[in-house]
Amino acid sequence: MPLLIHRTDAAGDAMAALSARYRTALGYPGMAPVMSAAFIAYLLSGMMSLSLLLATERTTDSYAVAGLVAGAYAAGLAIAAPVWGRLVDRRGPRLPLAVAVSLQVALVAAFIVASLTVKTPALLGVAACLAGACTPPTSTVARRIMAGVPDEGVQRTLFALSGFFTELVFVVGPLVVAGIVLFLHPLWAVGLASVASGTGALLLRSSAAAHRLDRDAARVTAAGTHRPARWNAAQVRVLVVITLGAFTIGGVQVSVVAHAQGLGTSEGVFVAALAVGGVVASFLYGGLSLPGSLRLQLIVSLALYGALILTLTTAPGFLLTAVLLLFIGAATGPADGIEAMLVGRHTPSAAQAQAFAVLVTANWLGFAIGSAATGTLIEEVSPAAGVITAGLSALVAAALMLPPLPRTAPDTPQSDQD
Repeated sequence: MPLLIHRTDAAGDAMAALSARYRTALGYPGMAPVMSAAFIAYLLSGMMSLSLLLATERTTDSYAVAGLVAGAYAAGLAIAAPVWGRLVDRRGPRLPLAVAVSLQVALVAAFIVASLTVKTPALLGVAACLAGACTPPTSTVARRIMAGVPDEGVQRTLFALSGFFTELVFVVGPLVVAGIVLFLHPLWAVGLASVASGTGALLLRSSAAAHRLDRDAARVTAAGTHRPARWNAAQVRVLVVITLGAFTIGGVQVSVVAHAQGLGTSEGVFVAALAVGGVVASFLYGGLSLPGSLRLQLIVSLALYGALILTLTTAPGFLLTAVLLLFIGAATGPADGIEAMLVGRHTPSAAQAQAFAVLVTANWLGFAIGSAATGTLIEEVSPAAGVITAGLSALVAAALMLPPLPRTAPDTPQSDQD
């Protein structure tokens, strides 16, 4: 009994510490509105691709066209993200956010009208691509604001919370879409995703932190000291690692679906296990003080991620697969926040929005290539080949982070502990 009481007290102390760190981070001046707006806008990520896929399939009765339309949306987002990031660096966030919201609402409306009237696949693809290109740079602006927090502990918690949101919306978003399509046409889900995106962007635009970034950008412009972003070796290496990590995520999702079909069970349970593991780990990472630098924490996360993925080559049964996927999701959960912090630490403040936008592009690009490559390997070789490719990609990413990151320009906000 005394041992049980001791363990209960220890768990209570850990939860109290966890809660205190999140209260401190959200209580930091101006951050609660920023994180609230970011979460609302992040719902777009978990809803739009699935909504477009379902709406286009319902409209055209073709999964091939639906896949192309969803891919066109992702391509537009990935290509345009750095452009929006550069605008945020040069003009501040408020104008780009307002312009992007206006354009995306108009283009999503055009997609909905085209779906209900002409139903031409090419036109649907163009509308989706342009809507993706006009996605408001909300996550870019939110990360730019978080990177400016001088308290390192608060900054880590905020970035971890951003990663938690990213994982959570991929659980909540599909559930919302599934609920909508039970009763309404999937186009309603497309419209709701756009509303969520615009609402979050406009709330962020109205925050004090966004006004402050506008003033900072205006001072830099007036002084004539703005310089184009110059990519340094540290940034490039981190972005390559991010792309490889996203390649792994895309590969794992395809491999999980193939494994579920091989077992004759629902792939939804396995995908949910991955997401739940990531949600829990992201939340815990933000509330715990872990040893080691950001670089070492990322190495451990990626190495564990890759090693656990390779265990799927044994083709375990349903229950063991679900448990493994929980741990696989947990291994990669903190990576999103750590990678974003490393990008911010090795980027001059005047170019951080563009760097965070390129991070978005790297994630989408890696995910798309990983999904396509792994799917081809599974179909042409074997499911194990897809799993091995995904696992090795994560291990290569971990290996690339082993050498210390080179020092960068003196005006970057990096820490000696990177």
